[in-house]
Amino acid sequence: MSYFSCLLVGPPGSGKSTAASTAPKPVLFLDVDNKLHKMANMQEKLKSGEVIQWALDEPLVEVPLARLANFTKDNLTTDGHMGKMVVPRPKGYIKLAEMIDKLVDSKCNIQHAGKPVKVETVVLDSYTSTSEHQKRLLCAVNQTSSMTLPLYGVALSNFEALNDTLIKVVGRHANIIFICHEKADKDELTGVITFKPLIEGQMAEKIGKDFEEVYYLEKKIQGEKVMYEMLTVGSSMKSCRTSRVLPARVPPNFEEIYGK
Repeated sequence: MSYFSCLLVGPPGSGKSTAASTAPKPVLFLDVDNKLHKMANMQEKLKSGEVIQWALDEPLVEVPLARLANFTKDNLTTDGHMGKMVVPRPKGYIKLAEMIDKLVDSKCNIQHAGKPVKVETVVLDSYTSTSEHQKRLLCAVNQTSSMTLPLYGVALSNFEALNDTLIKVVGRHANIIFICHEKADKDELTGVITFKPLIEGQMAEKIGKDFEEVYYLEKKIQGEKVMYEMLTVGSSMKSCRTSRVLPARVPPNFEEIYGK
């Protein structure tokens, strides 16, 4: 069986998670944003088992905010090192890696609600939050309060390994969807604004190459009517593409797209 890989990009509230939930079921969300159980339109799908949530409920930092505000590069240390202040290593990215390793080992056969389940689609929601968790871990491990140029190289290597494992290894057994928020970049010389994935470092420029499909989600409000659309053809402002015969704008529903 052939599985697809897809990157969904768009601003908050544009329907990215909802669109991903329409993919072939059961859909397993690696919920780094830890929000799925709070979404009203997901409750029935979670209850029925069409959508399964593996939530990442670890905090970005495990230090009280008042102490964090006093950190500098001179007094930040990790567990086991001498220094003025000890910073526990955040567990979020490590927990996510363990989730992915579990999918690799089981070939997407998991236990849910006491029953064996073969997952058909795995959704990473979101890549933007994954970037934040990875950044905090790298800073803690390397005893720095902010990312340095060498650490961006390490982050890129970790991202490449993450993408490769999910898309090429887990992707042998399930469809893969990555969700990413957007950021607006303005060219200071031309004034042209482009929208790119909100990710740290070079991966923002190269992530699209790893996917067969890249779609951009939009929400439009006309009077009291709200419209959600998925762009499949790119422009000078928004990078998206499809290998399928699709209109430039389609309803954000994978059941309709992949039923054609």
